[in-house]
Amino acid sequence: MSVSDRGLSRYFQPLEDHKPIHRYHKWPATIAVMLAMMTTIMASTMVNVAIADIMGAFGVGQDRVHWMSSGFLSATTVFMLLNAWFVYNLGPRNTLLLASLVFIVASIGGQIAPSFEGVVVSRIAQGACAGIVQPLALSVIFTVFPPNERGRAMGLFGVGVMMGPALGPLYGGLIIDLIDWRYVFGGPIPFILISAVLGSRYLPGKEVIGAKSPFNWLSLGLVSVAITSFLGAISSGPQHGWDSVTVMCWFILSIVSMLGFIELESRTSMPLLNVKLFRYRSFVVVAIVGFVFGTGMFGTFYLLPVFVRTVQGFTGTKAGIMLLMIDLIAFAVFPIAGWLSGRVSPVYTVGGGMLLFAISSLGLAKADVHTAFWFLVIWAMVGRIGLGLAIPAITATGMRDLSKELTVYGAGTMTFIRMLGGAMGVSCLAVLLDLRANKYLLSFQTTQVKIDGETGVVLREIGNRTAIDGVESVSQLPVAYAHLNEMLVAQAYVEAFQDGYLILSVLFVLASICALTLHTRRAV
Repeated sequence: MSVSDRGLSRYFQPLEDHKPIHRYHKWPATIAVMLAMMTTIMASTMVNVAIADIMGAFGVGQDRVHWMSSGFLSATTVFMLLNAWFVYNLGPRNTLLLASLVFIVASIGGQIAPSFEGVVVSRIAQGACAGIVQPLALSVIFTVFPPNERGRAMGLFGVGVMMGPALGPLYGGLIIDLIDWRYVFGGPIPFILISAVLGSRYLPGKEVIGAKSPFNWLSLGLVSVAITSFLGAISSGPQHGWDSVTVMCWFILSIVSMLGFIELESRTSMPLLNVKLFRYRSFVVVAIVGFVFGTGMFGTFYLLPVFVRTVQGFTGTKAGIMLLMIDLIAFAVFPIAGWLSGRVSPVYTVGGGMLLFAISSLGLAKADVHTAFWFLVIWAMVGRIGLGLAIPAITATGMRDLSKELTVYGAGTMTFIRMLGGAMGVSCLAVLLDLRANKYLLSFQTTQVKIDGETGVVLREIGNRTAIDGVESVSQLPVAYAHLNEMLVAQAYVEAFQDGYLILSVLFVLASICALTLHTRRAV
């Protein structure tokens, strides 16, 4: 195996050491792993439309409910590093079957979990399976298809990558409206079962029997502790105070673990993440851009369904239809992005795409309780167009100055950083949403003191409406106060969501500027 092949195996294990796939089985084998990948991606977004229901069922706020998404993404990020080890030691077939079995158990566990903590554990287990399965699809494609046929196979791969998050919210919304929100956890089970059946028939097992492949478990443990500790600090901050001993300990543990991980990776001969990549200025810049990209992409997957369900009162199905319409625009953008890649510097494509997302976020920052459906769809589509233009060019820009030895590490590391940005970005946005909403609610409540002023007018109007509905006079004032408080809470969340989108807009403008600095200067 060449140096390039050895480097590539850090991110997915080629199947050359296993029984070859028969030429008549290559498409069924590809469909098996693609269906598994699409199912796990779908699972990452379909629960987002149920967040409002989960908050109500377990009495949790944004400072905790974000673990539903960030826990899934964090586990996916970490377990992507384990894919090569699993495939080498178990074989592609057993890797898929094991991941499918754990995914099914986790899905059932989330559906019947009696506590919020149990639901989070099930989501983390689902995310771990997603991290193992997703690189497996690429390894199958690159192994069973000759170079002249990979284009069609990669087209199928692209469809799976896009259809998973697009169909997830709609499928989840239908389940919520027709059955119950708990069944969004078990919804993906039929698809993963089909994948497992196909995989057991058409994927190869482990052909070579020998010594187990070594793995840098200490590095994996350190990066896991670093990510988990950071998320723990973010979650504990609103409850215990950002300067509390608990939060400081979480942050210190995260920093120490990350420094230990970097130090260990710089010395080991089998790095999970090759720190030599960060000697290149272009890679560092694009890594920052990719981190922000992940924050925006997964952050909007989280923010938008929560907004339309908690503030605008959308049903799960309506929220799912809206998100599907928004995501479908990406299918039209990918061919354009491919056409531009041969005619325009990828630096400009990245910068332009990030700027479009910033403009989209600025538009969404104007949304409120009465914002029209199509206003949200059109502005969100602008953001998806930006992401669609940027994502192919980000990796190309980051890898343009890398040496041949490091090129094989670049794409996998960029994926890791983008997923890490998604996990941390969702956590930070959710906690920001909770903090700002509470601040605005307190501010609004302190102004509602003059019963003879505007507050009194509103209370009397509400009282008159309740009287028409048959509410007794003795109950009209308490009902009016309760309704007024609901109005204040809704407005507080509107302001908080607007702040979240404004912050995303600023981040993406800075990322766009950061990317454009690469057009005149090459890395050293």
